Amino acid sequence: MRKESSTNFENQQTLTDFCNASKTLLLISGRWKLSLLFCLLEHDSRTFSDFKQLLPSISDRMLALHLKQLTNDFLIIKEKKHESVCYSLTKKGRSLEDILSGLAQWQIN
Repeated sequence: MRKESSTNFENQQTLTDFCNASKTLLLISGRWKLSLLFCLLEHDSRTFSDFKQLLPSISDRMLALHLKQLTNDFLIIKEKKHESVCYSLTKKGRSLEDILSGLAQWQIN
């Protein structure tokens, strides 16, 4: 998190206000966010332990942080199902499918 009074924060705000692509990249940037989104694209609903099994290198703290950020950005939803907490994509999150697929297919030669 950057201080709201910093020049970097002001520049980031200017870019995201000016360019929707910058805003989108900001929402999905983070070491694990793309992997979490891909996990949810492959399967409609995942639990915290599902993510830990699929991404064993992620710490509990980092997983919880990224899930919270994605929830706060309305890309995923947290729901209680059958005595467990599950995460799934929202309509907004699902709308990223073509973009994420394009990113996955693109390669630097």
